[in-house]
Amino acid sequence: MNSLIKIFVYLVLSVLIGALLAPLFYEMILLLPADRFGFMGPLLSSVQQMPFHRYVSRTIQIAALVLLWPTIRSLKIERLSDLSLYRNNHAGGDFLKGFVVALLPLWFLEALFIKLQWYLLKGLFSWQIGFKILTTALTVAFLEEFLFRGVLLGLMRCFLKSEAAIVLVALLFAGVHFLNLSHFKEPTIHWWSGFSLLLHSDRPWSALPLAIGAFGTLFLLGVILAWATVRTASLWLAIGLHAGWIFAQQLFHAATQENFTSLLPWWGPFQIYGMVPVGLLVVIPLGVTTFLIRKIVSRRRDSSFR
Repeated sequence: MNSLIKIFVYLVLSVLIGALLAPLFYEMILLLPADRFGFMGPLLSSVQQMPFHRYVSRTIQIAALVLLWPTIRSLKIERLSDLSLYRNNHAGGDFLKGFVVALLPLWFLEALFIKLQWYLLKGLFSWQIGFKILTTALTVAFLEEFLFRGVLLGLMRCFLKSEAAIVLVALLFAGVHFLNLSHFKEPTIHWWSGFSLLLHSDRPWSALPLAIGAFGTLFLLGVILAWATVRTASLWLAIGLHAGWIFAQQLFHAATQENFTSLLPWWGPFQIYGMVPVGLLVVIPLGVTTFLIRKIVSRRRDSSFR
């Protein structure tokens, strides 16, 4: 019980510190001259254009990473095996397979949307944009899988059954990302703006059923990623899946534009909701991906993950 309290304190402190520091990071980054950062200038410029609620979400994750070491030390976690993670002899293959089985089913669905003219291609597409999206997908996938499925899931499994840990971490994953769906705005950012955002994080629910679909999608993604981690005792398959989903949806967002007013409950305008696909049709690619994952891991003996 004492260990569970420590984990709870760790999560609460991560949220509070992240919300407190978000306005500071927001103001500091806006003051940086993007034209003086050379090839990093466009990246900095895109970060400066992010809405404040995305700063809050990312700052909370950064705070969680910073507080991770003292938390692990206090829980006497000394090796990866204490988090139920082991050496994976198929690390590279798992990553590539995960990336492909996440990417292709979603691309097929998106191709259908273009065929039906629900979305229209914008025209010429820059490979630089594609490379930037791929870099973002890989970076976010590595960091978030390490935090959510590596650390949080591992800690929860030390004290809870795997099924309960999977559900709990999936809820945390969806909850943190749900901040990215907020339309909360302030004309001026103050030191308390991060806390104001948390207190008003229920605003997206006013746009039902889009918000319910978005939260449900995030929760389902979290369950699939956690299950892949538990089944392989490794993060590589989950990292590949996560990167593939991000790459597929952000590339589609960059290359197309909406050509519909409302297709709910089948599909909603995910551009409004932090590029999270919503609607019943998203279950199809996720179901295909889950089926393919089961085929991948079922052909391998558990000992191959140690």
